[in-house]
Amino acid sequence: RVLKMIAADAPLSEILKNLVLLIEAQSPGMVCSVLLLSTDGNHIQHGAAPSLAPEYVKAVDGAPIGPKVGSCGTAMFRGKPVVVTDIFEDPLWEDYRDLAQTSGFRACWSTPIMSSKGKVLGSFAMYYAEPRQPTAEESRLTSVATYIAGLAIEHHRSPQQQRPTERN
Repeated sequence: RVLKMIAADAPLSEILKNLVLLIEAQSPGMVCSVLLLSTDGNHIQHGAAPSLAPEYVKAVDGAPIGPKVGSCGTAMFRGKPVVVTDIFEDPLWEDYRDLAQTSGFRACWSTPIMSSKGKVLGSFAMYYAEPRQPTAEESRLTSVATYIAGLAIEHHRSPQQQRPTERN
């Protein structure tokens, strides 16, 4: 269904929302999000997080990426997956711990979404209410989600998808 949406040129926000909901349905208690890397390559932009509180989305949107910016900002900065099994203990979450606690999150794993050329496009995150590590199935879901999200983002950003007034 999500691949058909990409082929039909559906809005990126709708594609990513459907992808997140599809992945969340596979694992009870899991909440997911897709964050995009800004065009300047330095900031987090909201992509899709239909199950996250609006306050959480607003607090993260526009934040800089870096070596200690929760799971997602760090994953985009490093270009590698970041698995935080206990947010309350991990130094990557020091500046975001209160936000996580208010939202009821204790674990967050984020994997960068990569372009076909190996560039970071964003990140896909899985959140849980208890400290834990990803299972093999959750790792597989992450691989599927990041691959499909990468296809959608690249398709959306391709020159053929831009209206004539948007081209350089």
